[in-house]
Amino acid sequence: MRNRILLLALALLCVVGGNSTFAQTSGGPDVYGYTWRNSNDAQGPAYVWNSIVGAPGATQVTGLTDDNSVAFINFGWDFHYYWTDHNQFKLGSNGWVGFNNIGNIASCFPLIPTQGGSGDNYLAPFMSDLIYTSNSPGNPNPAEVWWWSNSTDTLIIEWNQVPWWVTGSPDWVGSNTFQLILSGVDSSITFMYNDTDVSNWTDNGGCPADMEIGIENITGNIGLEVYNENLPPDNFAVKFYYPSVVTFQVPDATPAWNANADNAGQFFISGGNATAQDMIANIANVGNADISTSIAVAGDIRLPGAGAAFWTGTTSIASGLVAGTDSTVQFSTPVTFTTANHYSYKVTTTNSSDINPSNNQNTVELVATPCTGDSMNLTYSSATQPDNGISWSGGANDEGAGVYIVPPSYPANISNVDVWIVDPAGAPTPGQHSSFDIKIFDGNGFPGTMMDSVKVAANAATEGVWYRVRMNGTSTINSGGWYIAWFQGGADVILGTETQAPISRRTYEILSGAWSPYRELTVSDFMISANISITCPTGTDVKEDNAAMLNLKAVPNPTTGITSIRYELPAISDVRLTVVNMYGQTVFAKNEIGAAAGNHTLGFDASDLASGLYFINLETATEKMVSKLVVNH
Repeated sequence: MRNRILLLALALLCVVGGNSTFAQTSGGPDVYGYTWRNSNDAQGPAYVWNSIVGAPGATQVTGLTDDNSVAFINFGWDFHYYWTDHNQFKLGSNGWVGFNNIGNIASCFPLIPTQGGSGDNYLAPFMSDLIYTSNSPGNPNPAEVWWWSNSTDTLIIEWNQVPWWVTGSPDWVGSNTFQLILSGVDSSITFMYNDTDVSNWTDNGGCPADMEIGIENITGNIGLEVYNENLPPDNFAVKFYYPSVVTFQVPDATPAWNANADNAGQFFISGGNATAQDMIANIANVGNADISTSIAVAGDIRLPGAGAAFWTGTTSIASGLVAGTDSTVQFSTPVTFTTANHYSYKVTTTNSSDINPSNNQNTVELVATPCTGDSMNLTYSSATQPDNGISWSGGANDEGAGVYIVPPSYPANISNVDVWIVDPAGAPTPGQHSSFDIKIFDGNGFPGTMMDSVKVAANAATEGVWYRVRMNGTSTINSGGWYIAWFQGGADVILGTETQAPISRRTYEILSGAWSPYRELTVSDFMISANISITCPTGTDVKEDNAAMLNLKAVPNPTTGITSIRYELPAISDVRLTVVNMYGQTVFAKNEIGAAAGNHTLGFDASDLASGLYFINLETATEKMVSKLVVNH
């Protein structure tokens, strides 16, 4: 269970200067252009210690033991590191922070840089054999790690009184307190050393590195090693500087998003009401050099763990991509979800000049669910039971968890919400828990007006199973989606979470009433399920890209700007034509009274629209048709 820590006042301790006797006070550049200086250098950083332990907004990291790492933590802004941007980090117990999904880096530690091996794309402020637990109950390990972000341009991670692992009982010795600071203002990286225990550190001799300090890039062959087998002294700082001019050329094609611009979970109708769906993806050149050769793009949809894909598609960007630009592609083969399930939609790019193959794949969750009797069940949770839970120990009724759900058809209304309340004892019984509220908000991109709210009294919910909360039925929407929130009435209630792939990336944490992306949104989903009332589409209700009757289409499609929306009316009719984005927001609308039978053409300028998928809706008195439009700048 992940707990929010009670917040204390921020204590500041500022000391300027350093007392290192290290002869080398600066280094670099590496081939990309990074350099470093320490606080003994005349032009180096000042040592300034700002402790975040117990500070307002700071969070303690749980789950660190010996030679392990914890799940990705989202810090809320983009940090530019070498030629890529990152908004989440993975924390390893041995004094390293990774931007890739590194499992572990443990002794013997790799020299910096070393391509492949335990992992690449990491920062090593104090990479050594550290430990956070104790095998001696009478001598508990004092180690703590905290992190704090202002969600704009500063991230601080602090290791407080962390010892080294040793054999024996207790299995730890020493105490080290240090920080890592990322700044979005100048893309700099700073290591601060408040207290390092030189006297208790042991060089084992058999390893190339028992202590490694430095930075390494995403390909693993570029980086700066500052210290190897040497401990920085107390009251000391090391700073890495992003190059003022980058001369290193990096072509780097990557799938920026699949299915939708949020790169997040999406619902489709399965079974007899299913229609063919065009699959799209956005490909970006995130490097700093143009790609002039063709970029091959392959897609597949499969059940997680399945050996074979049930759908595949291929396309390409023949002309390549200019550095810093992107292109939205559409696969020529559509997909029809005949079977309800949670699917993984993977897109892979291949290019002969791509310098960074580590980011050539992207996967999102697609959920196919039947529409039966004008009702559907929508949930991102694919597990049969939770493997963890979330509960905050702060205030009541303004802290909890949320998910964003966009239905596959409209109008739609949430009739019930199911939640899995974890029973610590593991038995599905009425439990001893605090009250909680289920609230529904409308919104296109962020929670808006509260549409429905129901309170569940303390001890009323059955724990250890899906528990149904009957809503008031006041949440009807005709576009966009809902934000469904679970609010705690106290600390003694736990919402189930699961880590079974695929993961939606549609989760939010709510602290003191403020919504923000869940810190573990890439690896965990909340066990929240919405049962909705909806008019199930049929072949006569909605026709998509049908050659007969209304015959709605856009030419060219994809388009970079001007396109022609063409449709045919079988008889005189009033017509409403709209273009909406993935959030259901209308970006264009036109009404015509008594439109003549026959062919119609409407010029539409998409130059000011963001790249992505849009829907053209055409309604007459008797029919409705939907067609897709891909905008590709």
